[in-house]
Order: sequence, then structure tokens, then C-alpha cells
Amino acid sequence: RRLYSLVGFGTTSSRNLGQWCGFACNRLSQFQPISLSGKEAVAIHRRSRMTLSQHPPSQFVTDDDGLKWRLCAGAAVFNSKNELLIGERVGKPGAWQTAQGGVDGGDKSESVTEAAIRELYEEVGLEEGKHVLLETPVDEDASHIKCKYKTEGTGSWLEKAGFSGQELNWVIFRVADSNLETDPSNVCNLSGLGGEKPEFSAVRWESLDWVVENIWEKKARPYQLLREKYDLECWNSRCAGIDFSGRWSRDSKRCVGVVEGLVARGLTEESAQTKAAEPYVQQWKHHTTNREWVVTTYTTDGQTPRRELHYPVREFDESYEGTSTIFGNGGKVKRRCFYLAEKDSDAEIAHVTVSETSLGKEESLRYLKDGDLILKRTFQSSGQSDGITSTEVFTKCEEN
Repeated sequence: RRLYSLVGFGTTSSRNLGQWCGFACNRLSQFQPISLSGKEAVAIHRRSRMTLSQHPPSQFVTDDDGLKWRLCAGAAVFNSKNELLIGERVGKPGAWQTAQGGVDGGDKSESVTEAAIRELYEEVGLEEGKHVLLETPVDEDASHIKCKYKTEGTGSWLEKAGFSGQELNWVIFRVADSNLETDPSNVCNLSGLGGEKPEFSAVRWESLDWVVENIWEKKARPYQLLREKYDLECWNSRCAGIDFSGRWSRDSKRCVGVVEGLVARGLTEESAQTKAAEPYVQQWKHHTTNREWVVTTYTTDGQTPRRELHYPVREFDESYEGTSTIFGNGGKVKRRCFYLAEKDSDAEIAHVTVSETSLGKEESLRYLKDGDLILKRTFQSSGQSDGITSTEVFTKCEEN
């Protein structure tokens, strides 16, 4: 931008660079060469390269009437309650919408799916594969729910650029992070990433009905179509289709990080090694309520019931007596069960329990993979920011 200012264009937007780059070259020829240190030259090069790459030309479609529509990707992120992640636009109180943006063309050409993943990162700091998982297949862009909406009369740059409006293509994501599920404001980064300016000042979960009723009128149709075309109950059906039922025995030889996790909970190294090697058997049964489970754990003989617990899909308190390796001294534990997207699972879904104990916070993910039941625990002791993760592998016992 220092070089651009020399030719009298100040801080002109990079979107207009292509329109006057020839004129700029002519003006530059009128100036004497300037001397820059190597560090200054590299800094200018990096800044100009970043500026030029921020806004490549958007792809567009032309309809039968010859009208031009900017191709746009919308990132629809749903949590386990089928609520939609929305952000309040900077400087526009009450204007809520999802992350969205143009599909880059030119040398930076990308698919609708790639654009949605990029916008999700740039505008709210969420990463596909870490915080969310893609639900729409990557190779099926043509199957996206899409809708054209006009921007005429808004005075926006789209109108000035000759676009009648935008064709918004929805890309569906599911939450894969329990902290994002609980409170997106603790996970989302709204500072503007990838060289972009901040888009949102706040984020929250809202029902799709609420969003449709409160979205800006000119943007309402894409959200209405999302509600009409996307089957929200499909998620609940997928969760209900996971079958944990049966008797499962832990294979201690295939477990990872269990000893370290037990030491973090206060056990000695010797006690942790003994505990990690002990037989551990669970029996899973369907509860009468859909997607909920009743789990019985047994003593080390594998036959004597030790504890039976109902896992409801909601928040609940569990009371216990004595001392628990996982929970600490007797009392009440605040717990919550829900389902998350999980890339390692055969069904790409995990049953999740988050527990607030006297020892700290524990997240337990259970899912099926290659015929095994995987239990992945992440323990974060009180006052610590980092957690310790262990993975336990359970094999299904043969029926007697």
C-alpha cells in the first residue's frame, strides 16, 4: 500500500486494483527509484501479496434472462439440538446471520464446499475436522440447497458491480467440539482471520425458526429454503441408529494413556498401572426413551454389578457415595449427555458425557469403530487449561 500511495491512490480497496493497475504503472514511471532495505522490501511484498490475494474475483452464474448472480457459500453449523450458529454483524446491532461469502474464482478458484470451509474459518475461527465436521459430501456441490436473492436497492458493492444479487449455496456442518456445543462464544474467534476484517461482534445458537423470523427481509429466502429442504430430524435418526447394546470388555493391551490419566486424577504410578490393567466390563441397554442408554458396570470379576446408570440426553445430577477414581470423594456430579460429530467413528457420531467433578472436568466420547467400542476420555484438572486424553478399547463379549 506504500507503493500505491505513491501513485496517488491512497488506500484504495484491492477489489478495484485490476481497474487501474495499468494507469498505476504509467504513474510509477514518473517517479525516481527509491531505496529500501531488504527487510522493508520483503515486508511490502508480503503485504501487497496478501492484499491482492484477499479478494480474488468471485465466481458467478447467469440466468436465462442474462442476469448475473454472485456465487456465494453459506456455512450452516448445527449443534446437537439442531440449533443454528449465527453471528451479529459488526456495527449492525440485531443483524444476525450465518458465516457466508463469495466463491473465489480466477487463480484462486474453489468449490462451494471449499468456500464455506474458508468463510467459517475467516469469520468465526472454526476449523473443519477440529471444531466441526462437514455433513454435505465434498464431491456433491451440485446437491447443495441453493437460492437466489436480490440485493437491488441496497446500494451495496454487489449492485455497483453489476450483480442482481447472490446465489447462496448452503453447506451443512455438525459440531464436533463439546466446548463449541456448550458455548460458542468461548470457542469462536471473531477477530477476522486470513487477512479479513471482523465480520461479527457476537455469536450464539438459535433455532432455525427464530432465525427465519428475525433475519433481514432481503436475506430471508435462503433461510426459509434451508428450513424447508434440510431434514433436521435426520440427525436424531442417525444418533438413534447407533447400537451400543451388548456386553463389552476392556482390552487393556490396546488402551493408550490410561495410566497417565489416572495419575492426573491423583493416583500413584503404581496404583494407576494396577487399575489400568484390571478387567472392566460394561453392559449397554436401550432405554425406553429414544437415543438414551442404561449402562451397568461390573466389579473386577465381570459378574457382580457395581453400578447402573441412565444416560439421558440432557443435563442431570448424579449422586454417589464413597470415593470414585473418576469423580473423587462422594457427593453430586453435574453431568450432561449429547451427541457430537466424530470423524474417527464408523457412523461419524459419538455419544458424549461431560462431567463437572470435584477433581475437574471430564469429557467422555463413546463411539463404534471396526466392531469395537471406543471410550475416549479427556480430563482437565481444576485450575488447569490443558487436558489429558486417554483412549480405551472395548471388545464385544460373545453371548452365552
